[in-house]
Amino acid sequence: MHTKYERGCVLYARLSVTKEESVSIARQLHSCRSYAEARGWEVVGEFIDDGVSATANRPEDRKGWAALLATTDFDAVIIWKVDRLARRVLDFLHADEALQQRGAGLVAVEDPIDMTSPQGRAFAVMLAVFGEMEAEAIRARVRAARLQLLKDGRWAGGGIPYGYQSAANPDGPGWVLVKDASRQPWLAEVVRRALDGATVNAITTWLTTEGAPLPEGSLARRKSGATGWNRQTVDGILRNPILAGMTPHNPGRPKSATRADPFAVFRDEAGEPVVNEALAVISTEEFTTLQRLLDARSAPQARQRSEREPTSPFLSRVVRCDDCNVFLCRGTNQKRPVLYCPACRQTMSRSAFDPYLVDRLLAERGTEPLDGSTVEAHWTAAGTNEAPWV
Repeated sequence: MHTKYERGCVLYARLSVTKEESVSIARQLHSCRSYAEARGWEVVGEFIDDGVSATANRPEDRKGWAALLATTDFDAVIIWKVDRLARRVLDFLHADEALQQRGAGLVAVEDPIDMTSPQGRAFAVMLAVFGEMEAEAIRARVRAARLQLLKDGRWAGGGIPYGYQSAANPDGPGWVLVKDASRQPWLAEVVRRALDGATVNAITTWLTTEGAPLPEGSLARRKSGATGWNRQTVDGILRNPILAGMTPHNPGRPKSATRADPFAVFRDEAGEPVVNEALAVISTEEFTTLQRLLDARSAPQARQRSEREPTSPFLSRVVRCDDCNVFLCRGTNQKRPVLYCPACRQTMSRSAFDPYLVDRLLAERGTEPLDGSTVEAHWTAAGTNEAPWV
């Protein structure tokens, strides 16, 4: 296969935290190259997954590893240590199986293994077991440290809620959460309007019109470049239990959950929520009422994707939003057909629009012969018409 070298190999490096210099990507690749050179192997490719957790991401779900498997003509994969490939035994075995199926083996520089041999493969499985134990121990220490911070009343880190800021702990080390005087009036008004019955869309429009300061690093600063408020940001603010002085805490939340439970909060030994009155904007009873109002008014486009009913693409790209200059999408609101703007989430009823569109379509193309394919073609043509109908 290879004329100059005995074997062809590829290098793989992974790092979860980019500032961890002791096991940096550059150091891993340098060690792997030196190993390949010492054994007389030709390096035919290098693949990396930077900033990717091995605990949260299986090898086959990582871009770097997937690209490695798509490469041809190599006999071995060189990694720095076993835990660079996987932190779970099952993930490690699946990755090894994928290599075996193509006749390749796995080699680790720092761990004394060479999975091109049966003895090396057996020892590697043992190392993977210890790697999984180490990962679980790290998670346990992190959970315990966070829990202790919460018990001490200190800020455990993460995104700072709107209307608050972190400050040095006056009673000891670390940081605590305090109210942000510049944003608290806006937060109080947002909550008041929501409790008075205003919709999330109406509050979003009001915040944008009044030029309310945006949350730092929030969803409001979207990749599209828009700088106004959006309904997801407002909805998230109204669902944060910090409004009632409670601290979000749900260590058992599954990764698949796209929305946090607003009632998953830090609790005392008796199971009662721990409330910091100094941070509260409303009472716990008002917070419960607020969540009921939000759930009752949730539009389909605000629900999780798994909870939505699929709709046809017809009638999308028919009407433009005057404010955002984007096409409205077809959807439903409380089981009534609507068109909604994907940017600002404003909606319009189709009760008057649908008859107008049907009349116009019949007037322009009603004399043409119809069958299944031409009906779809007519609707598609109508759906891409960019005339300013609204």
